[in-house]
Amino acid sequence: MAQQHRDSGSKSLLVLGIIWLLGAISDRLWFALDRSVPAWDQADYLTSTLKYLQALQHPQWFSGEWWTNFWLLSTKIPPLAYILTVPFLQVFGTGGDRATLVHLLFSAILLASVYSLGVQLFNRQVGLWAAAICVLLPGLYRFRLQFLLDYPLTAAITFAFYCLTMWKASEGRRKKEEGREIKEDFPHSPDLPLSPSPNLPLSPSSFFWAIAFGISLGLSILVKHTTVLFLFTPIVWLAVGAVRQKAWGKLGQLTGALLLSAAVFGPWAKTNWLLILTGGKRATVDSAIAEGDPAINTIDAWIYYGQHLPEHISWPLLLIPLVGLILYWGRRQDSSSILHLNSCRWLAVFWGGAYLINSLNINKDDRYVIPYLPVLSIFLAYCLTLWPSRWGRQIRWGTIGLAILAMVFHILPLGGAFGHNLVQIISPGNSNYPYLGKEWPHREVIAEIIDREPYLQSTLGVLPSTPEINQHNFNLYGALANFQVYGRQVGTNLKQVPQDVRSLSWFLTKTGPQGSIREGIKKAQNAAVTAIEKGDKFQLEKTWVLPDYTNLNLYRKRVQPVEIQPLNEARSQVQLDRVTVGAKAVPGVTLPVTYTWSGPWQQLQSGLVLVTWQNQQSGNIPPGQTFRILHDRAIAQATLHPGMLKADKFAVGFRVVDRTAMLPPANIAPGTYNLQATYLNRKSGETYPINVPAVSVKIEAEPLDMRSEAEPGNENNTDKPELDLVTQLRAMAVNLPKGLPGLEPVFEQIGRINQYDPIQDYTVQAEQTLEYRLQQEPNNLELAYALAFSRVLQQNVKSAIATLEKVTQLDSQNPYAYAYLAFVQLYGWHPKAAQTALKPALALNSNLPEIRILNGVAALMQGNLIQAWQELQYLKKLKI
Repeated sequence: MAQQHRDSGSKSLLVLGIIWLLGAISDRLWFALDRSVPAWDQADYLTSTLKYLQALQHPQWFSGEWWTNFWLLSTKIPPLAYILTVPFLQVFGTGGDRATLVHLLFSAILLASVYSLGVQLFNRQVGLWAAAICVLLPGLYRFRLQFLLDYPLTAAITFAFYCLTMWKASEGRRKKEEGREIKEDFPHSPDLPLSPSPNLPLSPSSFFWAIAFGISLGLSILVKHTTVLFLFTPIVWLAVGAVRQKAWGKLGQLTGALLLSAAVFGPWAKTNWLLILTGGKRATVDSAIAEGDPAINTIDAWIYYGQHLPEHISWPLLLIPLVGLILYWGRRQDSSSILHLNSCRWLAVFWGGAYLINSLNINKDDRYVIPYLPVLSIFLAYCLTLWPSRWGRQIRWGTIGLAILAMVFHILPLGGAFGHNLVQIISPGNSNYPYLGKEWPHREVIAEIIDREPYLQSTLGVLPSTPEINQHNFNLYGALANFQVYGRQVGTNLKQVPQDVRSLSWFLTKTGPQGSIREGIKKAQNAAVTAIEKGDKFQLEKTWVLPDYTNLNLYRKRVQPVEIQPLNEARSQVQLDRVTVGAKAVPGVTLPVTYTWSGPWQQLQSGLVLVTWQNQQSGNIPPGQTFRILHDRAIAQATLHPGMLKADKFAVGFRVVDRTAMLPPANIAPGTYNLQATYLNRKSGETYPINVPAVSVKIEAEPLDMRSEAEPGNENNTDKPELDLVTQLRAMAVNLPKGLPGLEPVFEQIGRINQYDPIQDYTVQAEQTLEYRLQQEPNNLELAYALAFSRVLQQNVKSAIATLEKVTQLDSQNPYAYAYLAFVQLYGWHPKAAQTALKPALALNSNLPEIRILNGVAALMQGNLIQAWQELQYLKKLKI
């Protein structure tokens, strides 16, 4: 019998492998035919895999800083799916189709989990039919053919549910091992009490499966945090059952498993928890409103996913099994003849809980609930086996045959209109045909930009937003070109359009439909298109006719902010060859300036310059006025990029023309200002003075007719160049001592300038130059605030705390200085230190709502619920 049992198991595993192989062949055939470009989310996720591929080229496993930066690569979306894709990219190369090879791994996990669940809850026959149904469910294969997180999440949740089921069943096997009789009708049933007796020792297998569940739950959350929507109900169900049975050992195991899962996903969540929370509103509430999803207090919200079940499952796979269940129910002799009733109940706990919780989520989409389809497939497979034996075999194979036919017609353009109409009867829902037409010109656009600027990193402003033409897929193709071009969507805020146009050198516009441009953004987009296509600042570089017979237009700025040319001779150090600047300027008004640098490639690329325009009469400056203009930043605005050029191309020197603007402070004293410059290597820390040409700027007293222009960035003037981003950061930091009123304009601007510098290198430039300045002037409060700001923007908790402690020493009478320190302490999960930091602030002004709320959060994180409740009442007084 044992040998027969092993042979049967081996045969079943062989059949399971064949099911996986057939599904894999079908998927890879589809990808071989498809010539489409990834849409928004797909392209974004693919780009993230390339970031992790780049990060894992030179890992530093024992460096805490490396791990922090590693988790920061994906701040809002858990990164496990990206990380697991990296080995496939290393073996098979980069590209969208090759990244989807990771789905072969997830399919194997999914099918093995479904089969094992079927065996555990029912028998091998059910397990195999369930695995076959999983391959054929429209709700699964539609997303198996796209690089989204939902299919990996489905595999991860199903595996975690399997581990939980095995843990639930572990004490049943313990009873069997101890010789207790189990009914022959329930050989694999997990439907036994959680523990035969509160005093009975827990079995070793229960510890194993508790650990397995904890790890699998943590890994599943690292795929996508919506895991909790599906596994919350079964976990609570088992916890309540353990309490009712007084099975404290099992309850302890379950608690331990949950803590273990937190240890698995905790490092990523701890690093990014604030962005996870703030990004949640945009991903749910804002998306639901924009997409017109039914309100939660309507019946449509609760039947939404029920109405879509035929699209997820298909009519044959939904109705034929249910008919088999009805026929079986009708011919039963008594209720005891219903086999596996408790197994069905356990599946219902998972599916019913997942359905209700996802219905409670106001943001609805078909793909959000596909993780409950594998569990549903087990139930449907069980119902298929309930058909009478006389024709049961024919019914099962006929059902699978119809499902295969529906899948073929859904993923391949066969049969024309007749085939499409026929498959809609059998399996309603959108077909997912491979795109067989003309290739889209994304690679050509990126190649054109690189060809025109081979030594520079470029940011491409993408104004349309269609599934084929959007910022995410151009960003992906730029990443595939060694991250030399980044795509960003700009022109979404009417007030910021002038700054968008000034800040970027490349733009894409499109004729015809513009895609998913929301009503509030259309005016801004139209204004940006008009400024680019009809203004005199840009020229049309190239046009492509798209497969939909619209035109894609690539525009380039006529006067480039950065130009670089190789020289005939080598250079040993960076030199400042020429400076072009207006002879006169006024306080608080942007002043255009052009620097021409030359030097060796490595020093130019790694170079920061500390530029000071110094008043020669600084000793006679009245109090309250400043005597210098700072213009520190990276050479060429940190856009130098080696691209795909060979190393011998960089043996010569290079000349860089850097057109930018600086901002004389509003309180600058009138007079003549001369130039001083110091080179700082951002990698080695090496510094040396730079010889500068004889040049000066005369600062005039501010005339009345220019006061309206005295704003950082000169927002409404498109003729002057944009301030460099480091200067903009320092200008924003000036408002920090004002607290929330000063932060409001900062929040408005940070998102905007982050679009212009996709990797936010300006924050690193600011940190390194300000750190150098602060070493020379340790009591300069303005520099200290700006340095702290730059480190907070990088989420560098340890360094930000050290700088903010310095700020509290220099600005000891400002309660907001302590509030900033406390906020960063809370972000770093140091609530006790945050409360300590807030004590001076409370002594200075105990009525500030911001201070009291931070104190309440610190109390809450320490478990002091009463104090937290009292302090958080100040939320009502907070004006945001």
